[in-house]
Amino acid sequence: MGSNGILRLADVRSADTPVVGGKAAGLGELSAIDARVPDGLVLTADGAALPSDRRDALIREATQELSGRFAVRSSGIGEDGAEHSFAGIFDSVLDVERDDLGPAVDRVLTSAGSVRAAEYAAGPGRMAVIVQRMVDPVAAGVALTADPVSGDRASCVVTAVRGLGDRLVSGHAAGDEWVVSQGAARPRRRSEKAIDERQALLVAAEARRIAEVRGTPQDVEWAIDRDGTLWMLQARPMTALPPDVSWEAPARGAYTRSLRFGEWIFEPVTPLFESWLLSTLEERLHAWIRAGLGQRAPLPHHVVVNGWYFYSINWISPANMLRSLPSILWHVARDPRRSAGVIPSVARHSVPLFEQDWRRDLQPRYRAAVDAAEARVEVAAPEELPALIDRLADAAGEYFGSLVALAGAAYKLEITLARFHQRHLAHIVGDGHLPLLAGLVAPPAPPRHAVVSLDWIHAPAPLAEAVGGATAVGHARAVAAREAAEGAARAALASSPRTLRTFERLLADAQHIVPIREEQVAEFTLPWPVMRRAVVRIGEALAERGVVKDPDDVFFLARDEALAGLAGATVVQPVDVEARRRLRAEQARLVPPVLIGHLARPVRRFWEGYPRMFGADPSDEAIVSGVPASAGRVTGLVRVIRGPEEFDRLQPGEVLVAPLTAPAWTPLFALAAAVVTDVGSPAAHASIIAREYGIPAVVGCGDATARLRTGMRVTVDGRTGNVEPA
Repeated sequence: MGSNGILRLADVRSADTPVVGGKAAGLGELSAIDARVPDGLVLTADGAALPSDRRDALIREATQELSGRFAVRSSGIGEDGAEHSFAGIFDSVLDVERDDLGPAVDRVLTSAGSVRAAEYAAGPGRMAVIVQRMVDPVAAGVALTADPVSGDRASCVVTAVRGLGDRLVSGHAAGDEWVVSQGAARPRRRSEKAIDERQALLVAAEARRIAEVRGTPQDVEWAIDRDGTLWMLQARPMTALPPDVSWEAPARGAYTRSLRFGEWIFEPVTPLFESWLLSTLEERLHAWIRAGLGQRAPLPHHVVVNGWYFYSINWISPANMLRSLPSILWHVARDPRRSAGVIPSVARHSVPLFEQDWRRDLQPRYRAAVDAAEARVEVAAPEELPALIDRLADAAGEYFGSLVALAGAAYKLEITLARFHQRHLAHIVGDGHLPLLAGLVAPPAPPRHAVVSLDWIHAPAPLAEAVGGATAVGHARAVAAREAAEGAARAALASSPRTLRTFERLLADAQHIVPIREEQVAEFTLPWPVMRRAVVRIGEALAERGVVKDPDDVFFLARDEALAGLAGATVVQPVDVEARRRLRAEQARLVPPVLIGHLARPVRRFWEGYPRMFGADPSDEAIVSGVPASAGRVTGLVRVIRGPEEFDRLQPGEVLVAPLTAPAWTPLFALAAAVVTDVGSPAAHASIIAREYGIPAVVGCGDATARLRTGMRVTVDGRTGNVEPA
């Protein structure tokens, strides 16, 4: 049957690709390894070039042995290759009667001349057509034998919809999503409940078998019919897959990107920043905490994996808390009010002390240190600049300790208010506690020391100014919503004066600290411009002495390397700055997990339950879920913004999806309808500013910038912490 332009699908092999195309050859190879493929035939590229009446006659004759309805699909020469799949650019026609096969084939062939196929036509150009027996599925979908977001080859991602899979493949439905790893299937999203755990495991096992035979990760289309039979409809190599890297922690314990300094870093760290400023900040922070509260922090304070920063959370492990207990108890006995900040129910008693320490002592000293450094940075000899940087880095670490104390107290006060709301108000007024903490401070325009990231490589300037200044409209909306929420709560509690008094106290405590926290956050980066200027001057000196080619190369030296070059030490082996730049650019493509390492069981329970403390209610339909940070529900188009060079792409009314948002990102909030971030907490900058602008926010989603794509239409629910397809 091959000489007349028709081949049996089961007889086709890779060697036939030049005449049957990649898709048909792939299906034939699947049949060869005993994968269950619907019976069918292939109209070769030569057969497709015949006059339509001759084609129709050939197809009618060749399908006499096949019963039922048919699926007619393209198989372009060069389609489904290892480099480019050309997936989705040609038409498919499903559920075709035998008498209608001719027009269906014509439609598929005509799609090769469409605008969508222009890229393909500029390449191989020719096309064959597959005619297969139609499967009547109860569920269908796609299995990817490596995680397309993280690149993890040990995970198989199975997506599924009820009925035909064309809704999923075309992008009109998000479908269910299961992650199969280490013999277990875990649902990430179950909007349709199309398949169960057993079926997810079955699909993943067959897809992995195909991938093992082919020796490369596969993108497999599948269907399960009404008899429960699993059919393989297509398999092609996965393209644009992230590198296969390990995210194993290099030290014992657990480490996260979404806490403290991690909330300010959105990309792989540069060597100078990590080895100098970041390490100094951590050392000074933990020294401040130990001196003030008695809590120790085991080393290392952070790890860097594949270029990405992960902050240690081993200070909250049971073993470390036990080790710190004698010191903590001594501090409690010495100053019980200050130590109360670690206990949510009494944290309010520590706030006045921390606030007074900051306002009367630390803030004036911090400002004075920056002023003194600004007066010296341009006139000091290059050899004096490291000491200037060290003094400011020490001061910033101490300042951050104060910020942690007050932000920590704010977080505990907010949790206390949230629990009260859930217990006494949620069943009456709904909406959660978040509107009660919105619209308290009008967001100012970013000052000159606003940063997009803590990393020195970024100039700490308000780079988002061009997007537009802060608007009063959103803030006024937030104020109105807060006042309405306060009124509704008071009315609901009016019959119980004692409960109402408790509410007023909790509300006043939580609202009091919000403006203080934002003022602290805004001022934390005050030394960044002068520190960066000192670093650039060091780079200029190193360039003049031939240690580096360009002054900006200094950011890719470690601290010891930069100081050795400044001191005139002989370089035994020159630093390959360009190699480090290239490596960082490659690492920036990775999608790191939020958490690496091992959490002790009590800490894991707390970590996994943390979003629910703020009202999170994960949805089966969510594409991503995170921590509710600012109330409201908005539908809009996604705009993924990964850094300052993309700020001008955000359009009014779009959903801003970002790795994080630091102070220099603030003007974007004047345009955004909602904000979704990879990292962050309710105390993070994005959370606070979103409340002041009156827009919904969901933070700490982990991989929102990878799973949400620009142009997707989604609904952001800032009360439940879900981002769902709209």
